[in-house]
Amino acid sequence: MDDKDFAREALAWFFRHRDAAGKEYCAACLAQQLTRHTYGAFSDAALQAVLAECFEDPGPLRVRPRGLCAVCRKHRSCLGIARQAS
Repeated sequence: MDDKDFAREALAWFFRHRDAAGKEYCAACLAQQLTRHTYGAFSDAALQAVLAECFEDPGPLRVRPRGLCAVCRKHRSCLGIARQAS
């Protein structure tokens, strides 16, 4: 598994975590959150590449062009996932 694969797995884990469900994050804040939660376990370049791919082709995630970031509270292009029904 290379850094990019690991970063992709970390992103998937982050959004499966109940605290992230229903929230949206801009790329800068999402990178900061992932680095903090994984203790910098992969390169910044790999993380930036994965985030860029996710904003282009989000798969199960959603992109909001003018979402409100849960961290910086600014209206930016944000990535998130729908809250799971309980």
